[in-house]
Amino acid sequence: MILVYLAVAWHAGIALAQAVNLPWQALPVLGLAALLGLLLWRDDNRVRPGALCVMMLALGAGRLLLARPHLDETTLATYNDAGWVTIEGVVVGEPDEREYYTNLRVRAERLALPDGTELQVESLVLVKADLYPQRHYGNRILVKGLLETPPVFEEFSYQEYLARQGIHSLIRRAQVTLVAENQASPILYHLFVFKRHAQSTIAQFLPEPQAALLTGILLGVETGIPADLMDDFSATGTTHIIAISGFNITIIAGIFAGLAQRLFGQRRAVWVAIAGVVVYTIFVGASAAVVRAALMGILYLWGQRLGRGTFAPASLAAAAIVMTALNPYTLWDVGFQLSFAATMGLVLYTEPLEHIFERSLTRVTSAERAQKTVGLINEALIVTLAAQTSLP
Repeated sequence: MILVYLAVAWHAGIALAQAVNLPWQALPVLGLAALLGLLLWRDDNRVRPGALCVMMLALGAGRLLLARPHLDETTLATYNDAGWVTIEGVVVGEPDEREYYTNLRVRAERLALPDGTELQVESLVLVKADLYPQRHYGNRILVKGLLETPPVFEEFSYQEYLARQGIHSLIRRAQVTLVAENQASPILYHLFVFKRHAQSTIAQFLPEPQAALLTGILLGVETGIPADLMDDFSATGTTHIIAISGFNITIIAGIFAGLAQRLFGQRRAVWVAIAGVVVYTIFVGASAAVVRAALMGILYLWGQRLGRGTFAPASLAAAAIVMTALNPYTLWDVGFQLSFAATMGLVLYTEPLEHIFERSLTRVTSAERAQKTVGLINEALIVTLAAQTSLP
């Protein structure tokens, strides 16, 4: 249970550093205070957890401060709003195709300013390009357009949204020219090629909106799902059904473990299953909800490898710490928040709700029938009710 408290302290530190613009000087003070507490009262079970939590709070705050952008001549955001520029870079994310345009996540390497000055840069930029010709992961491209600071709207900050992804610059209505192909990871390139092929195969065999729905459930591509259908899922609180979740991860891990067990034995099968989960996570886009499910699945598999059980709240806490350690701005990701809220609801409330339904049914029928009925309605009703903690 201590891991849950440490996770709360870690995330409180991240939130505190963002809310009050915490100075660096405060972190050593907090760290030293926690260390003194551990040294002076190391045998006191009441002081030790508190000191560890203070240390985690300081570490969480420090992680956010490290993640803040530092502008210099190699940072693309330094030249935001400088006018019409030319950027050479590589598409490092899966293209996000919308109805009228495509979002390209580009790692900028070279910048030409309006006055002709050429600079070497190392930054991410979001490029909004035409749908056609299509661009793909690994394409080296030349981008011409106005380099902008992402806007802040009245009810939504696009600037903060992109900053959470490490992007601080934007080019809209960009002119894109292909320079070369396969300039990034060949493994990811072929993985995304297979994904596009799977998506087109589903579209060939199923009508809409069934094809879009299956694509969302299997491949994590939800942009094709009609807005009215998504509204219906949201209104009924059942969006978790179409989201990539622990259920998908369990199936993938089971398939890889089952196949590998026959070929390599049970001990090595765990490693194959973990590798399969990692590949699938990348394959479906590695959103916050998917990464959370994958990390919890990997912790479970690792526990099986060590011959130990897993405590779901601790696994959830560990997954949250890992995700926000990699990118502390994930804490403000809506997908991250909803995923963890829904999962916590499942962990805390599914079993109590099962007992409540079972006790209620035993008043009107036998205990055996009550158990069978609860088993039948578990996925459709009880799990859905438990997941309602993700509602606003």
